[in-house]
Amino acid sequence: MKLTKIFFCLMFALCIAAGPVLAAKHTVGVGAGFAPEYEGSDDYQGVPMLMLTGKYDSGRSFSLLGTNLRVNVLASNKFQFGPILNYRMGRDDVDNKVVDRMKDIDDAVEAGAFVLANFDDVLLGVDFLMDISDEHDGMLVQGNVGYRWKASDALVVTPNVFLTYADDDYTDTYFGVNAKNEGTSGLDRYKAESGFKDVGTRIVVNYTPWEQWGIMGILSYSALLEDAKDSPIVDEGDDAQTFFGLMATYRWGN
Repeated sequence: MKLTKIFFCLMFALCIAAGPVLAAKHTVGVGAGFAPEYEGSDDYQGVPMLMLTGKYDSGRSFSLLGTNLRVNVLASNKFQFGPILNYRMGRDDVDNKVVDRMKDIDDAVEAGAFVLANFDDVLLGVDFLMDISDEHDGMLVQGNVGYRWKASDALVVTPNVFLTYADDDYTDTYFGVNAKNEGTSGLDRYKAESGFKDVGTRIVVNYTPWEQWGIMGILSYSALLEDAKDSPIVDEGDDAQTFFGLMATYRWGN
């Protein structure tokens, strides 16, 4: 019931944001990337990438990137605010033989809100997410600062830095080791508490030399911090996490 309510609220917000479809600019992207198998892993896996965005004359917009959907309900070109729905992959059948012997973590669905301000292409944002699927029952808050640099008519580069806070429930689910989740891993017991989970940087490159077609690349690097970094699970892998993705994009609309 809770998931159903969140879903319909998001769909309602999306309808409000959309307005007349003919007045919108849309972009769709399809590609692939490489990501860690789980937070703290040093083994990587290929992942599909999908993007769909729409921006309307009013300033309202929506954006689906990977497993993250957000809807801006403000009619403004400087400020954005709205709901987020995020799908978080679980941890099961991983390459690390020790971590693989732990109890699996199912995929999670998170909902929340975001705010973003644009001051002459300097971007300041905060995302708030909480679990609505009863998987980790936790909360995440991420602050980010970026800059949108238009290098040419065809090339836009947007670097940013981010810092993520996670509460006890989140960190203990993904980084803790206890009687309920240790399985036959043999890892030392460990309780992970709330704090800053990671800090990192991300760069997004949009290259559109053709009228409708383009290329989008994403490169992200983050370092786990505090209790997340000190986890025996991360000792089996790496506290440095990298993501790379590349997509072909197609634009249409007014």
